[in-house]
Amino acid sequence: MILVRRLLAALLGLVLATSVAAASDGPFATRGYYVTFPRMPTYDLADWKRIVDGVRDDGGNTLMLWVAGGFRSEKHPITWRYNQDHENVRRDFVRELIEHAHGRGVRVLLGFTPFGYDGVNQYAIEHPELKAVGADGKPVAAFGIDCWGWNLCPSKPESQRFMLEYAREMAFGFYPDADGLLIESSDYAACHCPDCGDRYFEREFAFVKAISEEVWARKPDAEVFVYPHYFSGADAPGLGVKGATLPFDPRWSLMFTPHSALPEPTLIERARSSLWWDDSPSRRGPIEIQAGARHARDLGMDGYVPSLEAFTFVADAAEEGQEWLKGRRQIPLGFGWLAPGDPPYNELPARMNRIAYREFTRDPDLDLEAFKATLGREVFGADATPDAVDDLLTLQALFNAERTWCQPSPLTSPDRARAMAARGELSPSKRAEYRAELDRLRAMESRRRGAKPDGGRELARIARWVLDLWGDDARELLEAGR
Repeated sequence: MILVRRLLAALLGLVLATSVAAASDGPFATRGYYVTFPRMPTYDLADWKRIVDGVRDDGGNTLMLWVAGGFRSEKHPITWRYNQDHENVRRDFVRELIEHAHGRGVRVLLGFTPFGYDGVNQYAIEHPELKAVGADGKPVAAFGIDCWGWNLCPSKPESQRFMLEYAREMAFGFYPDADGLLIESSDYAACHCPDCGDRYFEREFAFVKAISEEVWARKPDAEVFVYPHYFSGADAPGLGVKGATLPFDPRWSLMFTPHSALPEPTLIERARSSLWWDDSPSRRGPIEIQAGARHARDLGMDGYVPSLEAFTFVADAAEEGQEWLKGRRQIPLGFGWLAPGDPPYNELPARMNRIAYREFTRDPDLDLEAFKATLGREVFGADATPDAVDDLLTLQALFNAERTWCQPSPLTSPDRARAMAARGELSPSKRAEYRAELDRLRAMESRRRGAKPDGGRELARIARWVLDLWGDDARELLEAGR
């Protein structure tokens, strides 16, 4: 039995090594996506296997699976109680998902935020004395996306004990076959109590170092991604505290982002590996995806692993301050025709971004016209025309216009437009802009109606879906004030 296990481990290592070699077709050894698993509660194991297959199809070898708050912790059930309808909380399947990923040559790294965000921020419900302190000297207010709670003070021994217990349970008890961790520092708050103050990241680092050492003791080749704040000494954007200047262990890998963890060239040179994250595949388009790939390449990073998140939770709070969202299920990527359990990644606008990611991570300098030719062939087949590709780009831009993490584009959501009107945000010029965009969409639908059963017909179907949202009542909203 021991020999069989060793042979299986060797075969798995060969598969993963081959996957890294395949992903190095181009400037990046690491390619893949980042997803916030707990905020996607409606997808079951079969759906997640298809998501992993999509990572591989797009030339990837890595899935950053931000999993805190999405598994049924036995030691701390408060961390998932808010998320009890999550498919993985109901029927724990991430072990099987990791096994499937390894069979496809995809590594899985488990993500969480120390002392904050999903799952962890629920601990203060039972232990309010652990709440972090804001810059005003008062306990912090509740904050979150889906999982609203309070970040914890890392100077409190009980906060440290809880974080270690929770991370150990996730990494060693539930999902020991994962390939490492993504320890993602908070991008919204730090603790400003007298014990933290200017030493906040030193306090947070005590946990980060402890759990990293425990992971490496059990699995020396595990990859542990951390943020640069513990080593750079630079201001942490938006947090009001400086980073620490602690010793850097070259076994760590580093994650950098445009909003919370700016690139540090000297650290990039010293790290085991380094990755760039942005939100382009989730919220933007091919031009931005190419820019992300170029940015990572130009900084000498080993990979570009951006967000491909598609939230499906029911909002219990006014997400982004929007009361109209309360009680509503999130619309993944704005594709409102989907049933709650249908992942959006094979829908036409998402497929376009996935093709863009695949092509631009292979060659960040790929000519845009060459990309459009590839896109046309894959979506429309041998009969692809430049105007059909332009229509696809137009459709995707419409879905992304003014879209946020939690709100669909006003052009695809009359309810959002109504909320804007109620707040006085729907000016005459904005109404005219929306009318013009819908007129463009109407012309597109007319051109593509009756097309062959390929991308053209799908274009027409999606355009028709949007237009049908704007019935007489909704259309009057845009006509007001003319």
